[in-house]
Amino acid sequence: MALFTKLGRWMSHRRGIITGPSDMSVVFPKGKVVDHDTALKITAFYAGIRLIAENIAALPKAVRRYTEDGPVTAADNGILFLINVRPNQYTNAFDFWNVMSTWLEGWGNAYALIRRGMDGRPVELHQIHPACVQVSVVNGKKMYKVAGTGTDWLDGIHKDEDMLHFMLVTLDGLKGIDPVVYNALALGKSKATEDFGAEFYEKGGNIRAVMETDGEMGDDDYERFMRHFKNSSQNYETPLLEYGIKYKQLSINPVAAQLVQSETMSLQDIARILNIPPHMIGELSHATFSNIEHQTIQFVQYTLRPIVKRFEVEMEGKLFMGREVGQFDIKFILDGLLRGDTTARSAFYHNAILDGYMSRNEVRELEGLQHREGLDDMLFPLNSGVVGEDGKVKDQNTQSDE
Repeated sequence: MALFTKLGRWMSHRRGIITGPSDMSVVFPKGKVVDHDTALKITAFYAGIRLIAENIAALPKAVRRYTEDGPVTAADNGILFLINVRPNQYTNAFDFWNVMSTWLEGWGNAYALIRRGMDGRPVELHQIHPACVQVSVVNGKKMYKVAGTGTDWLDGIHKDEDMLHFMLVTLDGLKGIDPVVYNALALGKSKATEDFGAEFYEKGGNIRAVMETDGEMGDDDYERFMRHFKNSSQNYETPLLEYGIKYKQLSINPVAAQLVQSETMSLQDIARILNIPPHMIGELSHATFSNIEHQTIQFVQYTLRPIVKRFEVEMEGKLFMGREVGQFDIKFILDGLLRGDTTARSAFYHNAILDGYMSRNEVRELEGLQHREGLDDMLFPLNSGVVGEDGKVKDQNTQSDE
């Protein structure tokens, strides 16, 4: 009942306009406390969050400008330096996106304060722990109250346009729900399973055998027998079984068998919470050599892609100024994770070049190779052409007499 009482209070608190810190805990039945600290001590939950965070942090980021010929890389744009090199003086880009992704998946929200220069352009991005942030709506505008960071210039009231706020599933559009709180039962069960397993093996594992007798033994006889039996066992001697006692060896304890199943179910629960393929956190019961590659591609499409889209949309609306909005965009480049094996990439590039929608230099760029002279020309099959107004096929290399 304590769990549902706390969840009820939390939900009623969430209905208000002001949302408080997400640094809270839920009491699991039998006194098991579930909070972010205990959740991250569950190996599968820790591994899943680390998997997502490190993959996103490792992605190359690009700032692109739209032109009449399509998007081109805006290498001279200052935003590119912030998101791809150094967001602030004390954090590099990898660590910044690593912690932002960790907070997003573990707390349901991630925040970064935008510090602007004299011209109003962003010059630094400062990550803020979700437990230090409260969100409210004042006169129809979103405001952020930051407290407890230990830094005077971070603490205070900040406008929506000066705060990057990334959120997972949200019930009010103001703040994402906390996955640890909403999945406390499943995470508590996983923690209880791990604790039980540790205690089980600490006590020597399953009962390997039992001793039985048809007669009865008094306390004195029992204690004397056990003392002799333990002494013989510790000295690696063959014990003498008195009082008609028989030694009966057992197979694996049924409790131990259920423990293995419970651990498998816990892995599957956490995979569902984090929306990742189970084999990526060590649950290989349904994995095969043929389907793991497809599950990895699904991980990029259905796990990483929605997360990076949240990052892209929020930054595009707050980091660009004036006319830049709509003319520039930000992309986390996922192409490298979607390439597949060498055979599949080779077939894709081969068709792309011969069908005329990619140049050879564009393919070299995707493979991390330098451009070569003469490889920018687009190829096309010689047996295809453009249909003219007269209905006749006109070769693409032939110039019109007109």
